[in-house]
Parts: sequence; C-alpha cells; structure tokens
Amino acid sequence: MIRFSGYKFNAPEVIAALEKTTYKAMLRFGQYVRKVAQHSLKQMPEGKYSKPGEIPFSHSGKLKEHTYYGWDPSTRSVVIGPGLLVGSGNIGVKGPSTIPEALEHGGFEMDSRGTRTYEERPFMGPAFEIGVERLETFWSIT
Repeated sequence: MIRFSGYKFNAPEVIAALEKTTYKAMLRFGQYVRKVAQHSLKQMPEGKYSKPGEIPFSHSGKLKEHTYYGWDPSTRSVVIGPGLLVGSGNIGVKGPSTIPEALEHGGFEMDSRGTRTYEERPFMGPAFEIGVERLETFWSIT
C-alpha cells in the first residue's frame, strides 16, 4: 500500500475493480456485436443468394441461431462469432475451415457433388466495426 498526502492507494482493490469493469464492458460489447451480426442476417429461401461482398442470407437459420459471444479469461478478451457449423464436405480457405469462415473470407467446399466456391460475404467484420463505434459507451455505463 502506498500513502501520500493522507490518501491511501490500495493497488489490489483498484486492479480488481478495473478487472470487473473490463469484464462487464467487454461482455456488453460482445453481446452488442452478436446482436448486430444476427440482425444483419436476413432469412431467405434456399436458392436465393446475396451478392459477393454483401452480408450473406441465412437459409436454415443455423448461422443466425448459433452466433455466440463469451469472455476468454486467458486473454482477457471477448470472443464473438458463429459456433462450429461444418458442411457435408471438406471446407477450405487456405486449409480446413468452416462454412462461416468461408462466407466471411471466401473459400471452397469439396463434397461428392464437386467443389463449391464461396465468394467473400462478410457479416462479423461489419458488425464488429459497428460495435467499435459504441465501445466507449460500454465502458461509461459500467
């Protein structure tokens, strides 16, 4: 403990309070980015596809339903994105990948019908950028 001019500074208490505030602010950020990403995915029937570079359509609802966020204590950061949704074949974007990664960055899927190419249709990146604009707000309300 450090004392100066009659004030006390208790470093462990300050660090604990800062950790708690960081945790709350980052969870709010993760929740917000997840909601923005989910709301950006529009439900469309099979056979209708978004244009490359635009947000992908959700056909089965799984991509929208299985987008999560959570606190990673080892890196003191929030992790936001779709859960593991694997197609019927081998997915690749410079190696094995998942359908959401292929949509976000472009990629391909190989199955019994051949190779299907996915052009880039980002949805998490734009949601993250919108969230970053509001990040200061999440800190101020904790």
